[in-house]
Amino acid sequence: MRSVRLLLMAAVLVASLAPVAVFDRDNSVSANYEPEKEYFLPRYFEDTGFWLQGHFREYWETRGGLMIFGMPITNIFWHEEDGMYKQYFQRAIFEYHPEHAGTEYEVLLMLLGNELIEDREGVEPEFEPVEPFADTQDRRYFELTGHAIEHFKPYWDANNGQRNFGYPKSREFIERNDPPPAGDGEEHLVQYFERNRLEWHPDNPPEFQVLLGLLGVEYLQEHGVPDEALVQHGPADPPFDPIRETQYAPNVGYGFNVPMRGDASQESWEYHDRTFDMVENAGFDWVKVQARWSEFHREPGFVDTEPLRRFVDHANDRGLKVIVSVTGSPTWIDPDGGIPGPGNLHHFGEFMETMARTFQGKVHGWEIWNEQNLAYEVGGYVDPNEYVELLKVGYEGVKAGDNEAPVLFGGLTPTGVTDPTIAIDDLTYLQQVYAYNGGEVSDYFDHLGAHPGSNNNPPDTMYPHNIGPGEWSGHPSFYFRRMEQQREVMVQNSDADKQIWLTEFGWTTENQAAGYEYGADNTEQNQADYLVRAYEIGKHEWNWMGVMAMWNLNYSTAVDPADEKFPWSVVNSDWSPRPAYEALRDMPKY
Repeated sequence: MRSVRLLLMAAVLVASLAPVAVFDRDNSVSANYEPEKEYFLPRYFEDTGFWLQGHFREYWETRGGLMIFGMPITNIFWHEEDGMYKQYFQRAIFEYHPEHAGTEYEVLLMLLGNELIEDREGVEPEFEPVEPFADTQDRRYFELTGHAIEHFKPYWDANNGQRNFGYPKSREFIERNDPPPAGDGEEHLVQYFERNRLEWHPDNPPEFQVLLGLLGVEYLQEHGVPDEALVQHGPADPPFDPIRETQYAPNVGYGFNVPMRGDASQESWEYHDRTFDMVENAGFDWVKVQARWSEFHREPGFVDTEPLRRFVDHANDRGLKVIVSVTGSPTWIDPDGGIPGPGNLHHFGEFMETMARTFQGKVHGWEIWNEQNLAYEVGGYVDPNEYVELLKVGYEGVKAGDNEAPVLFGGLTPTGVTDPTIAIDDLTYLQQVYAYNGGEVSDYFDHLGAHPGSNNNPPDTMYPHNIGPGEWSGHPSFYFRRMEQQREVMVQNSDADKQIWLTEFGWTTENQAAGYEYGADNTEQNQADYLVRAYEIGKHEWNWMGVMAMWNLNYSTAVDPADEKFPWSVVNSDWSPRPAYEALRDMPKY
């Protein structure tokens, strides 16, 4: 399982790169592979005798390189136990996640720090939590782990600490390194983090005084790898890259919004099973539901997760991925269901941590709140700054419960109105969010959830140059391509690497509810054509698009015809398909 060649690595702590060979090969590649990117080409490391290429090389080059990850010490190999491709480096282990293809989570780092200290937590005093304190420029306390950073804070801040190292899991303390090849056998000031260990080497030049522990080497020594992972390829013979050959979907994921019944009856189980049949028969593989905080956390100190568990487990058993939108405060926090004030925000963070931990690995996107630019969704007055503070505690709560689960900025609704007692225009709201506290919101969501308007405007139209028909055409927020303007705000604020997920979008036909009169202009065939074209735009024109969950599959089977949700559905109340369902079923997908 191990090779004596490990003894030749000499545990290089500070090394200059040997001459590098770069090759291009005529392999068939995935939809996300861009041949013009040099980062995807194989790169050879003479010091260890291994190659780095493809998605792993792109991540290595753009996230810190040699000083953060070290050199490769294995080939890419299939890890049977975890069901994914991995590659070991001196200081990290890279994991490839095809379910996140095209996103910043396509490559993730194994939580090596957590793995290696598992038997020490709760036993050694160095891993006991510290007393909380107010953050300063020189110190930062992390409530989620109960630890703080001080000596290593400048290095953590300067090197994408949350992503590369994770949160602190110990105090700073003196520890003797393992002997070579996993360390230098000397004593150093160290601190453990979720993904690594930082070490203080005061005798090194200033730029090398903080070094990362060789946790990849340590883990390899303890656990080994399959023999084929250690087979060397010469400097003129790069190995086959299995990830480049992996056939995975393009960025767009295909989803439906569906109703959830929370009771434990056989009737509810059969209802969900029939819903999932319709999802699968359409060739879709995502479902989105809403979970009102008030319904799960009806009193302090108790969260009832059972209603959602029944739905999520059933969906997972059927092979479907789940997005959950969380909104609506309990009445014991806010009688109007609005965003909680500063004194109650911690309740939301604790709730999201409980939910994420309960559904770890089973919920594939947590959307924080719903259409928070509408006054009645937030307690009567729209305050973008208030939402950022909610998003922060929600994000930290989710990551504490399930560090791999994406957190979505709550989808904004198109309004064309800017009056905080009614609504704030979606684009104005997004700009104000980014302007708050120097744009810190970027640190607290993984993808932007969005609810594009469409009204009676075809998906290719856009105000003011190609406007649609009727009175609902005079503002850009009432068009599907409004998403291009939201995207531009993201790009202007350095969030170009994030996707937009359409957590609700669609076209209603004739609608009995006030405010939805434009639905009378949309025939059933219009609805079908517009939805198919929207997916085509997302798939072929918007390379930043992620999951597209249309509104909705089958609320027609759960609500009265007078309810505004009814005529957005693509099946009838008797579950028979409308033209839109048949068109979505038959359209090309992956």
